[in-house]
Amino acid sequence: MPSRGNPPKSHVGSALHVMDADKKHAIDKVSTALIATIHDYLDRGLPLRRIVLVASILKNCGVRIPDSERLAKRLLSEQKSDGGWVDCEDTAWFLYYLYDRKDFEQNVRKGLAWLADERIGNTGWGFCIRDKACIPITAQILYFLPHFSPVSEAMHWLENQWNNDLHSPINLNYKAAWYLLSFYKLQHSTNLSLEIFNKSVDYLIKEQRDDGSWGPWKNHPAPSGCFITGICMAAIALSYRSSKDKTIIPALKNGIRWIEGNQLENGLFPTHYIEEGSAWILFGLSKALSVIKDGPI
Repeated sequence: MPSRGNPPKSHVGSALHVMDADKKHAIDKVSTALIATIHDYLDRGLPLRRIVLVASILKNCGVRIPDSERLAKRLLSEQKSDGGWVDCEDTAWFLYYLYDRKDFEQNVRKGLAWLADERIGNTGWGFCIRDKACIPITAQILYFLPHFSPVSEAMHWLENQWNNDLHSPINLNYKAAWYLLSFYKLQHSTNLSLEIFNKSVDYLIKEQRDDGSWGPWKNHPAPSGCFITGICMAAIALSYRSSKDKTIIPALKNGIRWIEGNQLENGLFPTHYIEEGSAWILFGLSKALSVIKDGPI
């Protein structure tokens, strides 16, 4: 965490201005703390992935980052000659951060071409072309780069893969969440299964723990995690308009209570990679609050 004085004020996007004062205070606290963290990590030259993941989630949540130009320059300085960065996951995040900048169009095109070549056959993506395709990395690419040309075929692979997992003895909640996030981005451009979608929403709500959080699965002995809770909340929140499940709103409200009960005084959340875990909480919280607009929690 940065040790400098007062962090800069955050600038939260207009989508979040509908919330009441208490809700806005909670999201402003974590946004402001994460902005200060980015500034500190850039000063100290920490690994780029730790910085850009947080910055990209802030961008996705409509939060302006004062260090945006400084971060973009470092991103370009570390892009490899073939167009990629360290691996497929990092490259997807970095491209998302640069994607809407016209002055970086050539860099983005090179990165997308590299990413297309790293796709594993007719499936999805792993960390690299020598890896095995997996749901989390494929879904990150689908969610953050939905206009990328190979995504439709990769989404069908992901849906089939998740459907197999859904009916297996062991399911992982974050995989369900990544599937739903990808569905949200591609449902209007790709022919996808509403049956699998609705089953996945129902599954994820039933997997919520009694305190409002999520773990790897409901009865897993591991404690609830900021990443899993944040991504599960975002997934069901973004599924709300397409789903007829009336239990989504109560589930989101329970999740928000858990978040409010675990937020530290400095605005972050108690987890190992504190900036990353806190960013995922912001991701889930912002999507939940955009759905829950009326009345107190």
